[in-house]
Amino acid sequence: MSETPVRPQRLAKPSADSSRTGATLRKRALGVVGLFVMGALGLVCAWWSYPLLDFRKEHLPAVHLYAGSAEIAALQGTARRSQIWVPLGEIPQPVVHAVLAAEDRRFFHHPGIDVRAVLRATVTNLRRGGVRQGGSTITQQLARMLFFSNDRTWGRKLRESGAALMLETQYSKRPILEAYLNAVYVGHDGDVAIYGVGAASRHFLGKDLAEVRLDEAALLAAAIQAPNRTFLGHFPRAVQARRNRILQAMWDLGTAGETAVREAMVRPLPRPPAGSAAQEAYFVDLVREEIARRVSLPASGEVRIATTLDPPLQRAAERALREGLERIERAQPGLERGRLQAALVAIQPASGAIRALVGGRGYRESPFNRATRAARQPGSLFKPIVYLAAFEAERAGRGAGLTPASLVLDDPIAIPVGSSTWLPQNFDHRFRGPMTVRTALEASLNVPAVRVAQDVGLEEVVQMAQALGIARPLAAVPSLALGTSEVTLLEITAAYATLANGGVRAVPTTLAAESAPQGARAVEPIPPPVRVVSAESVFLINHLLGGVMRYGTGRASARWGLSDVSAGKTGTTDSLRDAWFVGYTPDLVVGVWVDLDDASPVGLIGAQAALPIWAAVMQAAVRRSPPGEFTPPPGILMASVDSATGRLASVSCGGGPMIEEAFWAGSEPAVSDCDGSPEGSPAESVAGGFQGLIP
Repeated sequence: MSETPVRPQRLAKPSADSSRTGATLRKRALGVVGLFVMGALGLVCAWWSYPLLDFRKEHLPAVHLYAGSAEIAALQGTARRSQIWVPLGEIPQPVVHAVLAAEDRRFFHHPGIDVRAVLRATVTNLRRGGVRQGGSTITQQLARMLFFSNDRTWGRKLRESGAALMLETQYSKRPILEAYLNAVYVGHDGDVAIYGVGAASRHFLGKDLAEVRLDEAALLAAAIQAPNRTFLGHFPRAVQARRNRILQAMWDLGTAGETAVREAMVRPLPRPPAGSAAQEAYFVDLVREEIARRVSLPASGEVRIATTLDPPLQRAAERALREGLERIERAQPGLERGRLQAALVAIQPASGAIRALVGGRGYRESPFNRATRAARQPGSLFKPIVYLAAFEAERAGRGAGLTPASLVLDDPIAIPVGSSTWLPQNFDHRFRGPMTVRTALEASLNVPAVRVAQDVGLEEVVQMAQALGIARPLAAVPSLALGTSEVTLLEITAAYATLANGGVRAVPTTLAAESAPQGARAVEPIPPPVRVVSAESVFLINHLLGGVMRYGTGRASARWGLSDVSAGKTGTTDSLRDAWFVGYTPDLVVGVWVDLDDASPVGLIGAQAALPIWAAVMQAAVRRSPPGEFTPPPGILMASVDSATGRLASVSCGGGPMIEEAFWAGSEPAVSDCDGSPEGSPAESVAGGFQGLIP
C-alpha cells in the first residue's frame, strides 16, 4: 500500500489579539532595553559632567536672618530667594506623606527611576510626538534641580535619569528626600522665589512647618505641581480638587486615616496670611540690600545674621496698617476697596535700628516698598525743619532773636518767583495776624513757616534737612518750607529720629550692631552716630512738637494716652493727597504715610488717615516699655509765658493762658506789664530783623 504524502499544514494567521499582545511585549522589551541604555549613557554623562553636590550647599551661600532667636528668612546670597532648611526628622509626617502621594508613591521601592512610570510616560510621549509626560521620580526631579534646566527634551531626560541613578548609588533615600523637600520650587511671594516646604509654610500659610494641619500639608504638596496657582486664590475649585485628590491618595496608601481625611477634605482653603512673612518680606528686602552693601559673603556655606527687627512691634505695625486702611475705606465710600496704600517705619533713635517696616498693603500684590522707594511731598512734616534751621542760626549768631515765644505774622505775603509772584495760603485760606511760633507750629500754619524760611535763608533750610538725614536733593525754592520737595518715608522718619536723639544722627540700619554676622568674610561698619545740630535747638523743637500732640493737629493722640509722652507732626499735601504722621518718644520714632499710588486725592488729612495707624503702633510699644522723657540740656531755661503775647506773664495782669516755654538762657522775653509794654531787658533780643517777627 502506498503511502499518502503528507502535505505541510498552513500556519494559521495570527489573530488580531495575539498580534497586539506580541507588539506590546516587543514595546515593553524595547522600553526596558532602552531604559537600561538610557541609564548607562546617563551615568557616563552625569559622571563626567557634574560633580555630586552636598545637598545643603548651593552655588550661593545660605544666609539665615534672625530677629532675636527666631529665624525670619533664609536667602540664597542676596538673591530674591527664600529657603528655610528643615531636617527630615523635623518635617511633619503628614507633609512627607502628602508629597510622596502626590509626586512619587514608590519612592522607597525604586532605584531612582520608576520603570512603570517611565514606560507609561514613554508610551504617552510617543503617541503625542514629544515629551509631554514626565514620569519623573523624586530623585529625578532632584537631579534636574541640581544639574539641568526644565527643557522637555529626550536629551535632558536621558541625562536626568543617569544623574538620578548616580545619586541613588551615592546617597540613601532619606538625604535625597530631605534635599528634595527643602529645594523644590513652590511659587513666588511677590518677587521672592520660594523654595522648600519650610519656606512655603512660612510665606503662604503664615506658620512654622511643625504647625501645619493635614489639609495644609496636602496644599503644600499640591503647590509642587502647580506653583503660583495653589496659594494665590485665583482658582479655588481647582486647588481644592487637587488637594482632595492628594488626601484621597494618602487614604488609599494608608498614610492618613479615614476620619482625618474626611475632615481635611471639607476644610475651606486657608486665606493668605495678613502680615507674617508676607509683610515681613518688605523688611527682608531692605536687609538684602544692606547685606549687598556691607557684608562680604563667602562663596558657599552658611551665614547667620541678626537683624534689628522687633517681631511684636512688626506684628503690631502690620495689624495697625491693615485695620487703618480698612477703617478709611469704610468711611470713604468713594474709595475703591483695596487700592489705598500705606507704609510704616519704626526706628530706634539712638542706634538707627529699624524695628518695624511695612512697605505696602500686601507684599504679594505689590512688592514695591513704599517706605523706602516711593518719593512723595511731605507737606507740613517739613515745617519743624524750617524752625529748627532758624533756631540754629540764632544760636550761631546769624539770626535776629527768634524763640518759640516770638511773634510771627500770619498775614498775606507776596514772594517773587522768576517772572511770577507766589502768594502762599493757609490750609483754610484764612489769616490770623501776629502769633507765637508755638501757636503757628501747633496749628500747622503755612504763611508763618514761609516767612521764617525766607528770613533764615532757603539754603540754610536745605542744609539742615540734609544734616538731619534727608539725602535726596531738595529744591531751594520758597515752597520748600511747605514740604514740596519729595522725600521717602524712611528719610523723613530718620530725620525725626535725629530730633528724638537730641540732634545726634544715627544711620538707619537693619543689621543688629550687637551681633556680628557669623560666617561672613568681612562686614563694613556703618558710620558712628554724629551730632549734627545742637541739643539746645533740638530741645526747643521737641518741646514745640510736644505741644502739637497736646493742643495742635496731633491732639487726637490723647485717645490713645499718647499726647503727654510723645512729640510729633502731621503732614498733608495739596488737594488732600498724601497723608503723613511722624511721632516719637526718646526711645522710638514711628512714621506713617497713606495715599493712593497714583497720587489721587484721598480726601483726608494726616491727623485723620495716618495718625490713628501711628497711635496703634506707638501705644503697643509704650505698653511694652514706658518711654523716657525729653530732658532739657544744660543752657536751656524753662519759663512761664503768656500764650498770646509770648512775654513772661505777670500774674496780676489777668491776660491769656500761661504756658511753660523753653529758651536759651538769656533769650527769654521781658516781663509784661498790664498794658503790654515790656519791663526791662531783654526785650531788644526779640525785636530783630525777621520780616515776620513782631517786636
